[in-house]
Amino acid sequence: MSGFMPYVLDKGPYFEVIESKLADPATRAHALRDLRNNVPIADLVGFDSTNLGADNRTPDTRKQHLNADWFGVGGPMFWLGYAGNPELILRNAMQRAIEMSFGLEHGDPVPTDTQAASGRHWPIDLYWICQGPWFQCWVLWRKADQGQGHVTLLITTPAAAGLPLTSKITRPVDPLQAAYTAPDYAHPPEALAPPPRASLETGVWVVGHEDYTRELVPSTMHTKFGDIRLPVMGWSAIDPTSVECVSPAEWEGGVLDVPRPYQPPSSPE
Repeated sequence: MSGFMPYVLDKGPYFEVIESKLADPATRAHALRDLRNNVPIADLVGFDSTNLGADNRTPDTRKQHLNADWFGVGGPMFWLGYAGNPELILRNAMQRAIEMSFGLEHGDPVPTDTQAASGRHWPIDLYWICQGPWFQCWVLWRKADQGQGHVTLLITTPAAAGLPLTSKITRPVDPLQAAYTAPDYAHPPEALAPPPRASLETGVWVVGHEDYTRELVPSTMHTKFGDIRLPVMGWSAIDPTSVECVSPAEWEGGVLDVPRPYQPPSSPE
């Protein structure tokens, strides 16, 4: 949903804002009611937040981006080689994630504000994984001690037209480009001298070989008939002896050390 997605896993500013909105139990209950009543998802996810200005979009153009590019409403979806109903999939997944956070059975009545505040309301995380074969959502949860727990909504999508991934996890991608200057980018994470690990509220790191090349990859795996498989096109690590750790910039799918809260626009006088 962010403007860039060079990595396979994305959180970024939009999902941070959604998480911030859903952190309030009453707002989360209202979102569940609105999702069941077919209120557009784009109207529920905080696109009017005043701290999203770095994308150079207005709230209306953010909504248009989600509706057209993700859902195919008013324009073609940018998922390559995919036909389906992402809006319906995501709507159902969001309902189920919220229901699980409240401990509700699917279709149970929406809690009142008082019930939402006083009952169970586990936090909800959202992540996006791109380059899968189809649009799909996963709702994951984990119960901890004293009745606490955590819910994760994982969205997997096909490749997106115009937003190609890159196999190189460090920046810049092109060695002829100038040094990468995003203030929240770090390679390795310790390069920014962050606060002590115990005080970090959130984070996303990518760990792996720095870059790959596309080539024929041989295999020694036998088929059930005993023959060695023919080489196939695959990704081959340029330096398989080295592993890098990168803290992506927020606008490339990472997160800030201090989470980005939802900031509502000023009320008209």
